[in-house]
Amino acid sequence: MRFNQKSFDDNDAIGKELLMAFLRSVGHDISENCDIYGIDFFSERNGIKYYWEVEMKSRRQWTTREDFPFESVSFLQRKEKWKETPFWYVIICKETNAAIFCKSSIIFNEKYKEKVRIFTQDRKGFDNFYRVPKELCIFVPPNEFKK
Repeated sequence: MRFNQKSFDDNDAIGKELLMAFLRSVGHDISENCDIYGIDFFSERNGIKYYWEVEMKSRRQWTTREDFPFESVSFLQRKEKWKETPFWYVIICKETNAAIFCKSSIIFNEKYKEKVRIFTQDRKGFDNFYRVPKELCIFVPPNEFKK
């Protein structure tokens, strides 16, 4: 499916800033990635380097695993291009500021891969996703994510 520049422009900076603020609050030092086509950013904590990819989701609100409206979490296949270097993929709910974290090593498993028809105001067509059981993801409620 085609890249949606308007959605990117509306959400990318917000998602990055929210995630960076959370990571700083738990002791991470942040390094921005100068490669605009690469992973979103890096962090370091206790001598360990982490790689981060973040996206914002809207229209389906959640705050916890229990009220998440699906049995699985959908991660975009196009982020698979970075899977050789393990990274954390984070999805933030635009309406509630809750977050879902999952490691790329869990996400990019062929048994979770699906082609999905998308029909929203901004996007129409088919896209490939990895639909990971929500039990394999870490849900961070808004009161913990946005301190």
